[in-house]
Amino acid sequence: MEIKDEHKTLLKTLGLKDEDFIRFDGKSVTYEFDWVKGVRLYDPDYETSYNEYIDVEGWSAWSSENDTFMGDILKGAWEEVERREKMGEAAKLVIDENKGAAIRTCDEILSIIR
Repeated sequence: MEIKDEHKTLLKTLGLKDEDFIRFDGKSVTYEFDWVKGVRLYDPDYETSYNEYIDVEGWSAWSSENDTFMGDILKGAWEEVERREKMGEAAKLVIDENKGAAIRTCDEILSIIR
């Protein structure tokens, strides 16, 4: 599917990357342009890197709306995932250091990840 350069610029404001444009086939991934509203993405299966809300009909918000609702509410969740991943890595490090011996105290683990 051909995408005009000025439309690509607007689609990038939605968070899309250059590699996403190869996924546009005019059917399962496409977009609409409006002179006033900008662009909106049709990607019901999240095949692109777009990570905001897509409605039940498969459409994103218009680029002029600057919709970041999902990103805003999930920000804390992503931070928690990163924190837990760090904790898991620290626990693995402790176990490896002790070659499977008893795990250290929580304070010791926290000092490793800080």
